[in-house]
Amino acid sequence: MTDHDGATAAPNNGAPSAPLLLTDLTSPETGALRDRIGLVLLPVGAHEQHGPALSVATDALTAQVLCGLTGALLRPRVAVAPVIPWGVSWHHMAFPGTISLREETLIALVEDIVGSLHRHGFDRFLIVNTHGGNTAALRLAADRLHRDHGVPVVGTVYAYSLIAGAARQAMGEEVVGHGGGDEASTLLAIKPELVRRDKLAQGDLTGLHAEARQLLRAADGALSLAQDELTRNGITGDSTTATEEAGNAILAQAAVRLRLIAESMLPVEKGE
Repeated sequence: MTDHDGATAAPNNGAPSAPLLLTDLTSPETGALRDRIGLVLLPVGAHEQHGPALSVATDALTAQVLCGLTGALLRPRVAVAPVIPWGVSWHHMAFPGTISLREETLIALVEDIVGSLHRHGFDRFLIVNTHGGNTAALRLAADRLHRDHGVPVVGTVYAYSLIAGAARQAMGEEVVGHGGGDEASTLLAIKPELVRRDKLAQGDLTGLHAEARQLLRAADGALSLAQDELTRNGITGDSTTATEEAGNAILAQAAVRLRLIAESMLPVEKGE
């Protein structure tokens, strides 16, 4: 479907085949395009375990590619900033390979990145996050950017929910979860060499505080637990039925939904 940097998009009904990536531009080109760019997407992922079959870069790659697909659909009015490849992953630290940021570190990174681009004249941003552990910090970062730094429009979206929603339709509820069929399928579509197909598996769940967690989720709450308290193998879904075809469908549907969000945040052009 796409290479790992999101530079090649899926068929897109006549839209340009590549997103506008800020990393590809020179400084003068960035300045020249500034007034045409109405929104900057900032992909944020994580570097953490995803069970025995999936790369630790799964979330970062998914955020990067999803933004690339959406950026291609909305070029040149939407540009894509460099991905933040780390996140708040303390709950995965029992599994080797995980790199975790403190909440304050992630907030500072986002403030500095968006603040720098705002200084260059960009006024609208959508933070596209594919890791649940980042959510609280990114909402606070968005609040600070608007309240304290005067950035006119800063939104955040938990883009994994778009992936999971599409996967439920394509594959069924039981596959969805950390390191599950939804994430395995998307990684097969993005970079199949990072999937150890012989190690795709179901989650080995502990069942710890299952009723309390279910009741809290229903009340829009959560119970703070480390991942190894929830699952012995790091997985909470079922990746055994993952396919590249399902991953392509999931990413395409998620990109359409993200496009609607991004379009709603664009400034109204004269004559519209």
